[in-house]
Amino acid sequence: MKDQSPPAESKTETKSESETDSTQRRDEGAPLGILSWRPGRLVIAVIAAVAVVAAVSTALVFGGDSGTATVAKSSKPPTVEKLASALKCKADIQKKVEDYRLGVCTAKKTKYTFVTFKDNRAKRGWLDFSKDYGGTYLVGSRWIVVTDAPSKLGPIQGKWGGTVERGKNHGQGHGRN
Repeated sequence: MKDQSPPAESKTETKSESETDSTQRRDEGAPLGILSWRPGRLVIAVIAAVAVVAAVSTALVFGGDSGTATVAKSSKPPTVEKLASALKCKADIQKKVEDYRLGVCTAKKTKYTFVTFKDNRAKRGWLDFSKDYGGTYLVGSRWIVVTDAPSKLGPIQGKWGGTVERGKNHGQGHGRN
């Protein structure tokens, strides 16, 4: 009956084959202590490199002083007084309410209205309502300057940026006596 039991050598051979397999698998991969570059890791490295390049490019384009003021350098909008100072006039504050602050001044026979807002939603609501009355609007982040012609907004736009929008045209002489 001893002849029917499996030989002890086969268990040893099986064990030694599994040891050989694990050794072979370890040898096929990267050596211990060194990261292997698998496709997943390569994709992550590429994405990280692209993110760094994008961040640096953004900082150079928007953070550097290139002489243009198309982008505000801080998240805080200019005050009514700072907007007026670009025209070398002193704003007379006409209205202070929860959502906005409004001031006016006259420079070189042109009347300007300056409005700063607590948020862009309040700005957009005020602008949508005001455009029905005509005028030219220089619109920035949380601020607006209103006057009669876009050519008169150059000094403010040069310093603070913004985009020009026009109100409705009601014809010549509308609202004037």
